[in-house]
Amino acid sequence: MSTQKTKQYSWSELAKHNTAEDCWVAVDGKVYDVTKWVNQHPGGSDIILYSSGRDVTNLFESYHPMSDKPAAILEKYHIGTVSSLEFPKYVVKSKFYDTLKARVRKHFIDTAQDPQQSVGVVNRIILAYVIVISGYVLSHYVFQNFYLNFLLAIVFGVCEALFAMHLLHDASHCAVGHNPKVWKWLGASFDFVIGGSFFAWIHQHVLGHHLYTNVRGADPDVGDGEIDFRVITPYQQRLWYHKYQHIYAPLLYGLYPFKTRIQDSESFIKKINGRIRVSAPSTFDLVAYIVGKISFIFFRFILPLQYIPYANLIPCFIIAELTFGWYLTINFQVSHVAEDLKFFATESRPNEPTNVDEDWAISQVKTTQDYANGSLLANYFSGALNHQVVHHLFPSIQQEFLPQIVPILKQVCSEYNLKYNHYDTFTEAIGSHIKYLYKMGNDPDYVQIPVGNV
Repeated sequence: MSTQKTKQYSWSELAKHNTAEDCWVAVDGKVYDVTKWVNQHPGGSDIILYSSGRDVTNLFESYHPMSDKPAAILEKYHIGTVSSLEFPKYVVKSKFYDTLKARVRKHFIDTAQDPQQSVGVVNRIILAYVIVISGYVLSHYVFQNFYLNFLLAIVFGVCEALFAMHLLHDASHCAVGHNPKVWKWLGASFDFVIGGSFFAWIHQHVLGHHLYTNVRGADPDVGDGEIDFRVITPYQQRLWYHKYQHIYAPLLYGLYPFKTRIQDSESFIKKINGRIRVSAPSTFDLVAYIVGKISFIFFRFILPLQYIPYANLIPCFIIAELTFGWYLTINFQVSHVAEDLKFFATESRPNEPTNVDEDWAISQVKTTQDYANGSLLANYFSGALNHQVVHHLFPSIQQEFLPQIVPILKQVCSEYNLKYNHYDTFTEAIGSHIKYLYKMGNDPDYVQIPVGNV
């Protein structure tokens, strides 16, 4: 082994190499200089540049489940090892994921299906545009009756949520065909139609939540970078008002769209999302963000005011966004914040992340739950979030195929003595979430666990 390949780099040094002209990543403790590979990457340069300057071990593994070729290519660019970590390392390696990937790979070969390409995804994306545009027009321009507009605002809020779950979510995971330009432009259309930032979402969801699911201090969805109106992990201090969180928290979920449209500015200004460092935005990312904010103000306020009174528009806008927030947030919460699911934590001090004594893939099974497998309605109206366990293990596989993988996952879980968390209905799943909120806020035996003890 060459001296160069044994050279050690700290995570802070790795973080400096995060541009197209100087692009490094870390995978399984090894550092790779992939600068020359950026423009050759079949998945496009964007996803590599978003990932640059950081440890992407589990991102790399979960996005290349169908081939061993990427690992062989990556080895050509090996330049050293990483000596310290920014976030926790999943220190245990199990054969669980290898077994699961092998069987899923065989399934797609045997059925002659492309896991990223189908007629269904094209129809679904077209439908997503149709329903959000139709909902917008009907709720803003066709009728002048306040009460009818109010009801249509609720419908439009649902349309926004479906647009996000079927377009934003899939595009961010490169799960819409094989052409990276398609993912890029679909993401930009989310900025334009909804006014939220696709760029910020990539960092929060793909580089944060999926890599460090339910790890407090790393997963932005259960992070400690803002006021905790909930206590949902055993690593938080429980305060007096948490006693009522099972009542007020679901109500506050409706504020999510208002919060994110303002907070996504931090990704561009402060270069941070929770504790996740944000890569430098490209000109395309910046333009999409600015145009998205302008179009949101124009199409949601300036243009509608030419047709409907201000007194009608504002209440309808608020109810539409609250509906959007409730629909989207509750769908996400029932998948990860519920009874019987696992939580971890990481240190706050630099260079001292707490290792997670768990295999990453197994942790996804333990931190995630499904519901209503086999229901076409649940699958569509949740954007396949009812198959969240499979999605976390295979994020780049189109949601049309996720129900096919569930029986394979159940079998492998059984062989490795793992519990597959599942409820028969959405009602049971949300009930589990509410019960968990109540328990965390009211359990007399609650004891805060020091962050270092996982």
